[in-house]
Amino acid sequence: MWRYVLAAFLIVMGVIEILLALNKPMREEILKNSPIPSSSVTPIFLLSAGLLAFAMALVLLFYNRFL
Repeated sequence: MWRYVLAAFLIVMGVIEILLALNKPMREEILKNSPIPSSSVTPIFLLSAGLLAFAMALVLLFYNRFL
């Protein structure tokens, strides 16, 4: 059960990060209002973090099928 909850959370976080990577006005607005100032966040970092979140979710869901 915990695998499905964690996988769903990772998928949602991946979608949010990919959305921020592809939508520049939204990314700038969120980073402008962020309590932690970060000027080095680039779209490639957000895109890779989103793809890695998807990969981790898939591994959590299917790790016992490939062993």
